[in-house]
Amino acid sequence: MKANSLFLSLILLFIFSCGQDKSCGKIVRKYISNGEYFFAMKAFGGDSESDDILGDAEVSKETYDAFDIGDEYCVD
Repeated sequence: MKANSLFLSLILLFIFSCGQDKSCGKIVRKYISNGEYFFAMKAFGGDSESDDILGDAEVSKETYDAFDIGDEYCVD
């Protein structure tokens, strides 16, 4: 019985972990360019010896207004 529960738990963990492929980061700047809204973000997951990993994400106006600099934002 315990083996079945363990097996089922491992299968569920695998299924749910595969479906969450997101890139998250801390918003360090917000800007508008040519009527499009962007977050400049510092990525999470780097080590302390490497340089910051920065990236820009285009977002809707509603999303732009809902987040502030310093907030965490995830891109699907």
